[in-house]
Amino acid sequence: MQLIIPVYQRNYDWTIDNCNQLFNDLVKLKASNRPKHFFGSIVTTVADTIGNNRLVIDGQQRITTISLLLIAAIHAVNNHEMEIEDELKIDYAFEVFLKANFCSGARKQKLVPIENDMDAYDRIFEGVEDKFIENSKMTRNYKHFYKKLTIGEKPFTFDELLDVIERLQIISIELEATDDAQLIFESLNSTGLALTEADKIRNYLLMSLLSEEQKECYKNYWQKIEVLTDYNPSMFLRDYLAIIQQSQRPVQINSLYYEWKKYMDGRERKTELIQMLEYAEYYNKVSKGCLGSDKLSVKMKHLCNLKTDVVNLFFIPFLRYADKQKFDEKEVYDVIDLIENFLARRIICSIPSNALTQVFCALHREVVRSYKELSDAGIPHSYKYADILSYHLLRREGNYQLPRDTQFVEAIKQRDAYHLPKPAQVFIFERLENSINGEKNDVAKMFENKEVSIEHIIPQTLTDEWRVMLGQNADAISEMYLHTFANLTLTGINSELSNKPFNIKRDGYIDKEGNKQPGYVESIYRLTNYVKACDKWTEVELKNRADAIAATFLKLYPLPKTEYKPLARPIDEILFEDESFNPTNRNIRGYVLFGESHSVSTWKDMLVEIVEKVNEKYSDIVDTLYDAGAFFWSSPNEPYCTKLSTGKYLWTSMDNRNKIRCLHYLFDKCSIDESELVLLLEPIKNVQS
Repeated sequence: MQLIIPVYQRNYDWTIDNCNQLFNDLVKLKASNRPKHFFGSIVTTVADTIGNNRLVIDGQQRITTISLLLIAAIHAVNNHEMEIEDELKIDYAFEVFLKANFCSGARKQKLVPIENDMDAYDRIFEGVEDKFIENSKMTRNYKHFYKKLTIGEKPFTFDELLDVIERLQIISIELEATDDAQLIFESLNSTGLALTEADKIRNYLLMSLLSEEQKECYKNYWQKIEVLTDYNPSMFLRDYLAIIQQSQRPVQINSLYYEWKKYMDGRERKTELIQMLEYAEYYNKVSKGCLGSDKLSVKMKHLCNLKTDVVNLFFIPFLRYADKQKFDEKEVYDVIDLIENFLARRIICSIPSNALTQVFCALHREVVRSYKELSDAGIPHSYKYADILSYHLLRREGNYQLPRDTQFVEAIKQRDAYHLPKPAQVFIFERLENSINGEKNDVAKMFENKEVSIEHIIPQTLTDEWRVMLGQNADAISEMYLHTFANLTLTGINSELSNKPFNIKRDGYIDKEGNKQPGYVESIYRLTNYVKACDKWTEVELKNRADAIAATFLKLYPLPKTEYKPLARPIDEILFEDESFNPTNRNIRGYVLFGESHSVSTWKDMLVEIVEKVNEKYSDIVDTLYDAGAFFWSSPNEPYCTKLSTGKYLWTSMDNRNKIRCLHYLFDKCSIDESELVLLLEPIKNVQS
């Protein structure tokens, strides 16, 4: 029987991570006493050929991958790079799993891939390496398996590998020619709502426990976690994993279950659930803005208005730490205030938010590490948490920075505040409105209930009256100020005021029915106070209001100050994403890539190693870069290039700036977040001129 992949199926596309997961499962299966390991379902139907051949409707990726693994093992034995006890098992594996000698067609391989993959598979099958199709994922995965079987700590003999493969268990669903294969396939994959990552994690944590312990752990821990996370624990579990593992960033939500399984290897389920519940309680406090005192809760709810969960990565471990250290209310308040300051300045200065994840993953660890360095050095101090936190916020540059006053004030006067994302708009205008003394207005709730909106004082469409008031530069003034803070206020009667003349907007008017319609003078919002006192609305008033609003923001969010200075470090950690970094005349000691540390002594070694490590994960993309740009070549250009493999050369004879540019190019093409790389450099020595 042949297994034929129909032409309508996708190409073979298992990643290196998929292959590693399968391989690691097989290694664990070998070490266990389990007779079987469930490998999923295989759905086939009758092929339109003579004989017993089957079309593979579902399962082609797993069938193909196991075939590549077996071929790699057979070639490794033939090349004397893998041990075997029973030589007859080579023929057995070949004939039973890889060949179909008695099928009716000329092709005798059991697997018949689609045309795009068949040539690559057949060349791998024959084992003539110089004829391999290098840009094929089949070739990539075959070579990856070959290395795992033959290099370093070899996990299997051939006999052992064949044994664990034969212990893989499948559900084989064989459809008849009269069955609707597509309908059955859809039913298999779309039966109701798909399991969430949290569902999978719950099952993983509970299913291995005995019945009574399952019930106990579900009731005492998991059920409470669900309540604390509003019955949607996936995002909490993502943040929890990042915090516990001290990651640079959380995993993608669709990879959460896979990463969770790796994390839980060797950990005790109940112990983990107890810890998860503790962290879930802090998650609830942060996400609800309920911190045990009215003052702290009100402060935290300001950040809740932003509707961003990125702050959880900082506040969950910080609040837990604050409780253990018995921080008083002021200490906690000052920390929340600093984070609010950091976010507000960045929002107004329009700094991209994609860098915040890495900042908030690292921030609490950095403060605690600073405390530890002082303690280890035996240096007495009286630094509060906020003192050290201020230093770590102020030291950041580029996309990670806390904007300074000059940049902040300029942005306040020029920022298009009208088109801010709605949560940011609610956050900023609520803070601006309630920074002015007087009874607090719950602007966030008013926005939610559609009781308030943002009002342009100069209307978006200029009328003749407005052109006269603004003067001969009316269009230029309107264009410059229209959407800025200076020309915006809060109102509950936006549509009624519309583009009416300024004096009517200010004082209101009598409608056709003789009813008084309110203007700014009746407004409950303190943001209109300045406008109420104006006789006209021209560029002079706009400039004055812009200055007043800038002064209010500076009072609300003063630039943090700190007397804390870190101890001298033996090494500088440079974020690759830091655009201001200058690598000229800097000595490198190592780097951190994908969370793993590596030592190097030259920039060239660093460049070559990183390219090779990226190639391991993204070889299908990296392969397309050769001869497509200025760094990757398919032919040698001595002495400027370094050979990576046959037909692959990297340009390495260039200065450090260009080496950095090469990595930026590589990361961009592979869609790798630049926060995944940190450079470890010797500190700059103080040199007197």
